Amino acid sequence: MASIGAASSVLLLVLAVATADYYVPPPTTYTPPQLYVPKPVTKPTSTYTSPVKTSYLPKPNPDMAIEGLIFCKSGYKTYPIQGATVKVVCPIVDSYGKLVAMVTISSYPTDLKGYFYFITYGLSQKVKNINSCKVKLESSPFSTCKTPTNVNKGVTGAPLSSDNSKFLTRDNVKLYTLEPFYFSNPMAPKPVY
Repeated sequence: MASIGAASSVLLLVLAVATADYYVPPPTTYTPPQLYVPKPVTKPTSTYTSPVKTSYLPKPNPDMAIEGLIFCKSGYKTYPIQGATVKVVCPIVDSYGKLVAMVTISSYPTDLKGYFYFITYGLSQKVKNINSCKVKLESSPFSTCKTPTNVNKGVTGAPLSSDNSKFLTRDNVKLYTLEPFYFSNPMAPKPVY
């Protein structure tokens, strides 16, 4: 009898534990789950100030750019040369005015219309007097039109002057525009009689 009493108390205990773990919530209306939206990451505002005071540094002298056209003059025909180049030759003098070196910078080849445009980076800082620089014809890709002419000083050198320049504020560049240069046919030797 003791075993029946023990068995019934175990059954009561199991029944009490089973009913205590089971809970049915009251019926509610269905709400769809909210989508997860991450919060934007915000950087904390910096309140750091440098203890070193920097003075205003002026912008360096603007670089200069050179543009122009190169043509071939063959008889009465004139046509643009694609792939021709010019060079800029500038003397560098010391504080006494003595010639120290000559700087030569070649242009990019001309486009289909014979147009060249190039920026001479840093040349305005190295050369004291830009007006002493000269632009000369350098090369032509055509063997039939390879002889440089001195039209608009293509051989002796066209000077860079303020008369043929303007400042482009959007590029911070002083642009020098030159008159067109010309190559021509090689001169045929004169016949000897």
